[in-house]
Amino acid sequence: MPSGASGSPDTDARLIDLRGIGATLRQRQWPILVTIAVVLVLTAIAYLMLPQRFTATATVALDRRVDELVGQQSGDAALPTDSPSVDTAVQVLTSPQLAGEVADRLKLADVVGFGRIAGQPVSPPAVARQRATNVVRSGLLVKRTGVSYAITVSYSGNDAARAAAIVNQVVDQYIEDQRTGKEGARNAQTTLLRDRLVGLRRDVINAEQAVANYRARTNLIDVEKDSTAVQQEISVLNTQLATAEAERAAAQARLSAARATGAGGPQETAALGALRGQRAQLGVQRADLAGRYGPLHPDLARIDRQIADIDRTISTESGRVRANLAAEASVANGRVAAIRSSLNAAQGGLTAGNAASVQLAELVRNADSARSLYQAFLDRYRQSVAGQGTDQSNAYVISHAMVPGAPDFPSLPLFAVGGLLAGLLAAGALVLVLELLERGLKSRREFEAQMGIPVIGTVADLRSVPGTRVKSRDPMGPADYLVGNEGSVFGEAFRSIRTALRLGYPDQRVRSLAVTSALPNEGKTTTSICLARSAAMAGHKVVLVDCDVRRRASSRSLTSGVQHGLTDVLKGSVPLDQALVHDAASGAYVLAQSAQVTGDYDLIASPAMETLIAQLSDQFDLVVLDTAPVLPLAEARAIAGMADGVLMVARWRKTPAQAISLALDLLGRAGARVQGAAMTMVDLKAQARGGRDDEMVYYKQFKAYYT
Repeated sequence: MPSGASGSPDTDARLIDLRGIGATLRQRQWPILVTIAVVLVLTAIAYLMLPQRFTATATVALDRRVDELVGQQSGDAALPTDSPSVDTAVQVLTSPQLAGEVADRLKLADVVGFGRIAGQPVSPPAVARQRATNVVRSGLLVKRTGVSYAITVSYSGNDAARAAAIVNQVVDQYIEDQRTGKEGARNAQTTLLRDRLVGLRRDVINAEQAVANYRARTNLIDVEKDSTAVQQEISVLNTQLATAEAERAAAQARLSAARATGAGGPQETAALGALRGQRAQLGVQRADLAGRYGPLHPDLARIDRQIADIDRTISTESGRVRANLAAEASVANGRVAAIRSSLNAAQGGLTAGNAASVQLAELVRNADSARSLYQAFLDRYRQSVAGQGTDQSNAYVISHAMVPGAPDFPSLPLFAVGGLLAGLLAAGALVLVLELLERGLKSRREFEAQMGIPVIGTVADLRSVPGTRVKSRDPMGPADYLVGNEGSVFGEAFRSIRTALRLGYPDQRVRSLAVTSALPNEGKTTTSICLARSAAMAGHKVVLVDCDVRRRASSRSLTSGVQHGLTDVLKGSVPLDQALVHDAASGAYVLAQSAQVTGDYDLIASPAMETLIAQLSDQFDLVVLDTAPVLPLAEARAIAGMADGVLMVARWRKTPAQAISLALDLLGRAGARVQGAAMTMVDLKAQARGGRDDEMVYYKQFKAYYT
């Protein structure tokens, strides 16, 4: 397999499709270019006719927190600016009230295009102001810049200077309204506080007078100080009571320990300790003697007596210690009882004093509350008075609008790009429509794939051949051109047909060839004449038979004033030799239709015609039968069935594929043997520029071979 042919079918299909699209665009380049040019011209006209609009832009920003020249209470501090605050500012900037104030400041109610309408009477002031306000709002665009605290204010209008003036007035008016709004709120607050202070001052005086009168009636001077002294005494007694109870508990614990052990406990004396030591030593000696000499030793009795004396002494001393501990516990109990009695007395005195001063304390609290409220309102009033004239707006101008130097609408780059895109879309739509409307076949391979017969000749439209001025609609124009330009691309097409028919070769099977088409005006007659002349100039004996009794196109082109023709020969009234006309330009013979044709249409399809064709085939190397179209006329199909072969002529990109298919079907039913097809009137320039699946795609590469 050759290199380059190893790709998969899917890949080849995709490549063919892409090439097909490119080929279609190249073939339609002139409609595409004209469409784009028309759209661009229309776009340019629209650009020039549309009124210009200038856009001026200013930028304002909102402070996160306004610095007050006079400090405020924490409760009155300005809240920080947040995202909803910025959105609110955007709504205010586009409000009808602000737009109306701008219209008033700039006196837009008297300007044509705003409050006034050209050519109409002056409107009432209210109507003119409302109209100017609406115009200002319609041209105003306010938007937040991203998520920042900056706001962009733009205005679009026909006058650049007025657009800048309106934008600047909008931002300045917004800041001024912010400041005056705060001043108005502060003045209203000051008036409210002043009125409220009058009533609060009266409440303070009444409350303090009530306290003074109650003290005079109850002889209570200072409830707080008296109560504090008693409370301090109770606190001291509570401390002493706690200490006494702790000491009593300790004494009781020592006494209990001494009673439980029979000893002196922690208060045991030194003498008692020495006695216990002596007894321990005697116990050791007694144990030693008893173990050494036995229980009957005389010293054991002496030691037992000494131990008994010491035990009596220890018992006496322990009793004395326990008596001392009991005395200490008794003293501690008495001290606790005394302190508790004093504490109860102090608490009783405090309760009695409190009961007497409850009413006074309530009056004092009322007076303090009234005084505090009065002082708070007084402080706020002083701050409000001090802050008058110092209010600031929480917005400031980042940049004022400059007078725009160029209109932003219509935008030349935008219109250029838009016009180009629109032109491309329109051209694409036009190409699509043309492709959908085009029912003809474009290339040899397409023809062969759909029709199933080979294309043995591609006949050029002489208007597309460089250096020619022949009118291809005239049958003799191309035929005469062929005589003088046998080596041209036009002549090569008929040489290709002769080669396919094996004309002049020993294996030539087609001696009579019916040249037909599916529809009229397909180039059938021109093809017949040129094929006959080409074969004749190549040295072959050729006869062209005009079988179209209705139009007689070949007869009119090659002969004039013929008295006897094909019909006469078929009738037997004139011998064949007398009816033949010699074409001096090429050497071919012509069996034309006489000018006095009677309209005997059945004669052309009679057995006499078949006999004539056989006779001509014996006398000539090639018999070219120029027939009528296949679809409308039955005699064309009959003649095609009589001939050795049929050449189907189809006009390039014009003859519908369905018509060709129907014609081939009818020819098959008539027993005709179609040898191939010829595509006529092929535009070589278009085919070379955007064709595909056809040898003429490479016309530019091999056109130098033609003369």
